[in-house]
Amino acid sequence: MKLAFIPVPVMIGASAIVATRLLEFVLLFDAMGFSGLISFIEVSAQSWLNCFIMLASLLIILVECRAAYAMMRGRRWGRRAFIGCQVIVVGYMLLASFDWFGPRIFRFNVETQSEFLYALLMQKIPDIVVLLLLYLPASSRRYFSRNK
Repeated sequence: MKLAFIPVPVMIGASAIVATRLLEFVLLFDAMGFSGLISFIEVSAQSWLNCFIMLASLLIILVECRAAYAMMRGRRWGRRAFIGCQVIVVGYMLLASFDWFGPRIFRFNVETQSEFLYALLMQKIPDIVVLLLLYLPASSRRYFSRNK
């Protein structure tokens, strides 16, 4: 099987997906410490809904990393899977901003709607940049249109 030349924007974008997800874990561990992380997991496992949301978030991270690998191989479904994960995450974050929505896990601690939108935008800037790298450059579009 002959490997196609991977354009630089695709290589950077796919690598950035894996790097940002790994960095999120490192920063979470640094901020919470080992005992804080264990406490977070224990609180998340106290109810079925919190446990489901925690497991779903881990599954999304795995799907995003698998999509990044697929993108490096030129698979179009990798870009679609990454966009789908982003839609799910942003949708959940929007729902979680309402007080009537279930558990308080993965929720921003903000007072106003403008603070929420700012926090969400700051959280999603790396993913927006990755999407721009995967869709805007002509070399990226050609790479994915040439491969299946």
